[in-house]
Parts: sequence; C-alpha cells; structure tokens
Amino acid sequence: MISVGAPGPSAGRPRLPTVAGRIRDSDIAEVRDRVRVDEVIGEYVALRRAGAGSLKGLCPFHDEKTPSFNVRPSHGTFHCFGCGEGGDAIAFLMKMDHISFVEAVERLAERVGHRLTYEGGGSSVQRDRGTRSRLLEANKKAAEFYAAQLKTPEAPRPSSSSPPAGSTSRRRSTSAAATRPPAGTCSPSTCSRPGSRSTS
Repeated sequence: MISVGAPGPSAGRPRLPTVAGRIRDSDIAEVRDRVRVDEVIGEYVALRRAGAGSLKGLCPFHDEKTPSFNVRPSHGTFHCFGCGEGGDAIAFLMKMDHISFVEAVERLAERVGHRLTYEGGGSSVQRDRGTRSRLLEANKKAAEFYAAQLKTPEAPRPSSSSPPAGSTSRRRSTSAAATRPPAGTCSPSTCSRPGSRSTS
C-alpha cells in the first residue's frame, strides 16, 4: 500500500538514453502526414471505391475471395475485417516487405522527398540504416538477372554424350571401378600367378 506523499512507481527510475541514430519524432510525424496510404498500398493491392471516402480490396495478409481489406486515405490508415491487420503506411510496408520500422520510414521519406534527421550517431548513421534495404534489393535484382540468363539459348546445357552427375549409369560405372582390383594384382578367385600349379 502506497502512503500519501510517497513517490509513485516510476519515481527514481533512470531515464532511457537516446538511441544513437534514432529518427527524430517530428520527422516520423511529417512522413506520416505527407505520405498517401492509398498510393503506397495501391502498389501491392488492387483497390476500388467503397463509399464514404474509403477503398477496399483483397487482403494481402490472408487468403480471401470477398474483399474485407479497407483503406481510409483521409485517416492514413488501413484495416482488414477478416484477419484484423491494420495500421498506417509504415506498418503496411513493415508487414509486406518484412523490414524494420526505420527502413520503412526511410523508404517513405525518400518517396515524399523529406530529409530525415537522426538524433546522435552522426551522418554515417543514415548511410548504415539503409544498407540492409540496399543489399536486399541488390540481391533480388541479381537473382532475377541470373534466373533470366539461365533461360536464354546461350545458357550452358549438360552434354548429351556424357551422363549427368548422379545418374544411374554413372554411379554403376563408378562402383564397378571401385571394386575392380588395381592393375597387376588379383585375388585367388580371379587369377593364378605365373608358374603356380593348378590345384585341379
């Protein structure tokens, strides 16, 4: 029981230090205000008018045949009545592209042309924060490029004269070679030495 005048539960707790490289709150609010949630979501989901200033489409977070995914541009939010997912444009990008909060804010800030300010950590933090996004994008582009190259006529093909590695005929010849005795040697059941007498 807390007596009158006693310090509350939070009194005396040390304040959490500012995280180096943390995006300023005013910048996050600015990005939320300037980005159009319907345009962001419209790149992933086919939306159509649903009346009362809202849009609807098939939810990208679960399988459904009847649209229950609603977007309200005037509020900057989305909500699915089927699975319960909801939030703003930042939350949508985090869920769709499996990226962090910071990466989602950075992507949207770039989209609306807003320069972010980071508290602590210096200017190098901005470059480091976007590194993962750039690496993932580069990896995706490289995978698409090599997949396309494998479908071209110039792509290397297995030789028809030799069986592919791991084929039955190749395994059979390999196993036979492994059990054959080395040249110049023999076992009693396969040969007799020169000059030796036959037992028969």
